[in-house]
Amino acid sequence: MIGPLNRTVMWLTWRQLFARKRIYIAAAFALLPVVFTVFSRFTTDDQSDSGLAFFNGLSRELIIGTLVPLAGALFGTTAFGGEVDDGTLVYLLIKPIARWRIVLSKYIVAVMSTVAVMIPALLLPWFVLSGPELSANVLIGYLVGGAAGAAIYCALFLSLGLASRRALVIALIYVIGFEAVLSRNLVGVKSLSVREFAVAFSRAASSGTIEITSYVVPMTTVWTMSAILLIGALVLSLRRLSRFEMAERV
Repeated sequence: MIGPLNRTVMWLTWRQLFARKRIYIAAAFALLPVVFTVFSRFTTDDQSDSGLAFFNGLSRELIIGTLVPLAGALFGTTAFGGEVDDGTLVYLLIKPIARWRIVLSKYIVAVMSTVAVMIPALLLPWFVLSGPELSANVLIGYLVGGAAGAAIYCALFLSLGLASRRALVIALIYVIGFEAVLSRNLVGVKSLSVREFAVAFSRAASSGTIEITSYVVPMTTVWTMSAILLIGALVLSLRRLSRFEMAERV
């Protein structure tokens, strides 16, 4: 037992998340930005873009805008999804473990897994592009924003993993359709976009050193909607887990 978390549940979830080909997918997510950085910066003659501008674009569009939600979808939907698919969740539910501890333990592992992918994805390009204008505040800002995005995404996708056997497909449709298309083009939708919340957190955590040229969601809206989505998704996961248990007993 680790405080409110359960060590056994966490260990089993770690093994489940990084089984089979998922560990290779996670490694690809983590290394793709630095590969792209090296290829772009050392194979082009056009060096007009500063390291800061390049890192801002890479972090916002590729890492926070694409890799973090994809990693969150992969780990969040799988935390419960595998056990729901193969019917082994009932064996976990018969254990004398409070249901909220199960939800919280799996959620924390999903978030940690997503953050573990995000950290090298941000850190390695920052080292490659390191210069006087690319301060540590910029890196810290994106790390904070990415972690905040990972926390919200994993809460949403954890709940989705309990609700549907096609959770990963639905999550990918959401990431591509809503986060990648609608939230980037419609200002009104930005106030509901986790990606935009993560960008706003990044700018706030960097003490304003991150320049955002597009519309930024006000921090009041960011805090309010982030809390509603995160807490609401976790409460919904707990309710669905309880209903799953009752259905198995009938």
